[in-house]
Amino acid sequence: MKTCAKVNLFLKITGKRPDGYHELENIFWPLPWLQDTVTVTMKTSGGISMECEAPGVPVDETNLCWKAAKVFLETSALPLSPHIALTKRIPIAAGLGGGSSDAAATLLELNRLTGNPLDSAKLHAIAANLGADVPFFLNPIPSLATGIGEVLSPVSSKGSCHIFLANPQFPVPASWAYKHWHEDFIDKKVSCEEILAFMKSGEWGNVFSRIRNDLEYCIFRKFQILGIVRERMEEVGISNVHVSGSGPTLFGLSSPEISAKAKPLLEEEFSGFLKCYCENRGM
Repeated sequence: MKTCAKVNLFLKITGKRPDGYHELENIFWPLPWLQDTVTVTMKTSGGISMECEAPGVPVDETNLCWKAAKVFLETSALPLSPHIALTKRIPIAAGLGGGSSDAAATLLELNRLTGNPLDSAKLHAIAANLGADVPFFLNPIPSLATGIGEVLSPVSSKGSCHIFLANPQFPVPASWAYKHWHEDFIDKKVSCEEILAFMKSGEWGNVFSRIRNDLEYCIFRKFQILGIVRERMEEVGISNVHVSGSGPTLFGLSSPEISAKAKPLLEEEFSGFLKCYCENRGM
């Protein structure tokens, strides 16, 4: 099963709950052109097992896919031995939702392979307990997310936008970003409703000029190289560059022509550090 990445066009922290999670107002935008692949097969015995060739990805009970499989089997009461093969393309711990997306795909594949024993409400409940972003990836369409991210409402959008990603190839755990955000360093003038209105009318330049991410100040302050990369991205024509989610991936509004020139240029200038991604529209 192919499973996509996402960016956050809006991320506002509205409070903190007693359980440690943060209340959010969030706009998820899926990136169907940047995908991992999750393949689930059934063994005759041995319990859950997993494989992944990507460096740094655990293939044991600490992996979110493994956790998803474990909870699915417990909830469905099915004594099965699934094997999960994960092929990674989405960068790890990058603010693009790769781990959450893979976990959601694991749930969907297990449910499909076992004759759909769990309805959508039960799958959603499992997903929400696994992580705040996981429910979105059960049906990754443009969405407004509230609560901790589990209360989802589809949003209207017109046309499409060409997004350019630059990943510095080091991870930033979401827990670190949320721990270090500070409400004094956010743009309180930007509203979610304003962005949603421009999405509906297809005014993507106005959408991107109003992006808000309450987490990005602490990320730019800690990892100052990201400010240098952002400045260079904007110099080569990528506009309104922001951090996606908990980072450290940077994204901005581009065009196929600009992206085709910017990708090799930036990867050469920041060789061994930066990897860029964009939709291939005949480039």
